[in-house]
Amino acid sequence: MASTVEPSPELRRPGALADDLGHSALDSDAALDGLVRVAAAVTGMRFAAVVTMDTPVMRIMSDHGFRGASWPREGSIIATVMERGPGVQCCSDIAAESQFSGSPWADGRRGRIRAFACVPVLVDGVRLAGLCVFDDQPHDFTDDEQARLADVAAAVASLVQARQQARTLADLAAASQLARAEVSRAHEELARSTAFTEALLEVLPVAVVGADAEGRVTLFNATSREWHGVDADPTVGRSEIPETYSLTDVDGRPLEPHEVPLWRIYAEGKLDGLESGITVPGRPTRIVAAAGAQVLDDDGNLLGVVAVLHDVTAQRELEAALREAALHDPLTGLPNRNLLLDRLDQSLAAAERAQRTMAVLYCDLDGFKPVNDSAGHAAGDEVLVEAARRLAGAIRPGDTVARIGGDEFVVLCPEVGSEQAAQVIADRITAAFEQPLRRANGAEHSVGISIGVTLCGPGDTPDTALASSDAAMYRVKASRRR
Repeated sequence: MASTVEPSPELRRPGALADDLGHSALDSDAALDGLVRVAAAVTGMRFAAVVTMDTPVMRIMSDHGFRGASWPREGSIIATVMERGPGVQCCSDIAAESQFSGSPWADGRRGRIRAFACVPVLVDGVRLAGLCVFDDQPHDFTDDEQARLADVAAAVASLVQARQQARTLADLAAASQLARAEVSRAHEELARSTAFTEALLEVLPVAVVGADAEGRVTLFNATSREWHGVDADPTVGRSEIPETYSLTDVDGRPLEPHEVPLWRIYAEGKLDGLESGITVPGRPTRIVAAAGAQVLDDDGNLLGVVAVLHDVTAQRELEAALREAALHDPLTGLPNRNLLLDRLDQSLAAAERAQRTMAVLYCDLDGFKPVNDSAGHAAGDEVLVEAARRLAGAIRPGDTVARIGGDEFVVLCPEVGSEQAAQVIADRITAAFEQPLRRANGAEHSVGISIGVTLCGPGDTPDTALASSDAAMYRVKASRRR
């Protein structure tokens, strides 16, 4: 059972993770990279990484915001901080702690780490790796941020454990297929082995699928029959397999025959972690990760292929929930500052490549504070929700409106080539607030909006773009007081 509560500071023998999992259990892939990005988002940090902890030299398996490198474990920041105790360990400012004064990651030779937090990645009580987040600015980590970081570490541990189980079961299933092909040499011994293996396959909580050298699907265990809703049928043709066995991608689109994991094993020799879906009519899509390999005889001739399917639906739902919580405002459902900065960074990069401009509109509600003061914060929340709805209704398709705090919103408008075009959008937003904002109880509040417009292009950064549009908004407010 995966856990992030560390029972002991003891590490396994050097090289254990690489020996057990063939140097690829944590190799960077979309799932691991996504979890690392989520770890940075839920803590508000600019950088994050998963680092191996079971060898003298640590290896960064996935990084976000920087380019990682191998580094001795002894004396490293993550090893030193992690030894302080179990669970999540935090440093609000590394620079304030004398024990890190000589670290190249703190003194500028490799980086200038200030805020730092880490949590062990444990599988069956063994520390295989560490999940860390950090920034070049000090930061006091809240209890909620630490809890979310622990949740992400648990998801990383589940991913590692799933990889271990998938490899073990794929080897077991491959051995079973090979034993079937050798029945003529050891009939009596094989019969006993086959009976045991078939009984074992039937009780496994993962789906096992086998096919012969001609591509006929010959083996479904009990879990596979339950998930697909049918049993293996050697008479089903290759082109009919996706529909017969309800095979889809992760979004529910029916697979083409060449996309079926089983056929990719024939073509590529093996699979590890390929995700697809099983969408049986009347049931939600089940997301599965496939691992498998070809089965060869002693002379290297193909006997068939075996695939093991591990259900990762709950894990993907957890990741989606974490991403949603990390990237959207809980009151209005709009993108929050983290998601806005990400989209702004992407839009600025696209603008620089195309040598064009884009617009950023910084919006601040006028007259919102009296709503809170006179009617209460619940009323203020209703007004914010209605304001968000009007903002979203006034922008163009492809634009982004985000709530970045309080009564402040930002509208990101890619491919706006002039101030006049940007002002047209600003005027449309202003017009959307001409009528009072109505609450559920019928009460109305006259709330206006001040909009600062700035054009951005090559050379701008997300910080300069927001600062420029914020300054423009305050100039608009100041001009109205004259």
